[in-house]
Amino acid sequence: MTLYATVFDLDDTLVDSSATWQQVIGTVAARHDYRWTHADWAAIQGTSTWSAYLAERCQGLTPERAASECVDGMVDAIARGTFGLLPGAAELVALAAELGPVGLVSASPRRYVRAAASASGLRRHVEAIVTGDDVTNGKPAPDPYLLAARKLGLDPVNVLAVEDSGSGIRSAHAAGMTVLAIPNATTARDAEVLKLAACTVTDARVAAKEICQLWVNVYALSR
Repeated sequence: MTLYATVFDLDDTLVDSSATWQQVIGTVAARHDYRWTHADWAAIQGTSTWSAYLAERCQGLTPERAASECVDGMVDAIARGTFGLLPGAAELVALAAELGPVGLVSASPRRYVRAAASASGLRRHVEAIVTGDDVTNGKPAPDPYLLAARKLGLDPVNVLAVEDSGSGIRSAHAAGMTVLAIPNATTARDAEVLKLAACTVTDARVAAKEICQLWVNVYALSR
């Protein structure tokens, strides 16, 4: 088995956006008389159904409006420089781009993903972007990663996926990709989902040290 490309999740894999997303969603929820909790946040991690989840809890709010209001808040936060890349993320993506084509696969809306990728300097390395707006069945279904492989013109088995969330890891694995996991706080406690990853590392800086070995000898690391 040979790897020809790398696809990355965005939020909490490359950009340090979790706290800002929580704040923005909490503000939107409060505006519609709902108190957003840590349990709510855990329930939507890495999924493309997060806006529907929020809308269900806010009277009179549609999924489309929920997404629009949250994206407005996130794009504003990007413009204000509220958050940026995680340590080592820029170097990791640059290394992947030297090895082959790079893609982004995010459950977040297109407008936010493009704004975050451009502001962080990642866009210049990326040849394919798949967002939550591009598929009917989002993560943990394999559809986003299958679409990314098609956009890159590759069989999924020849693509390395880098993910932090349980739903993202399941999605990439179901698509047939090799998965490098950089677990978030929730995923780190999920031994079953981490078994799906060929390699698990603590952060993007360590991932950069592992990616070349995965590229060269993916079979040995995934046995």
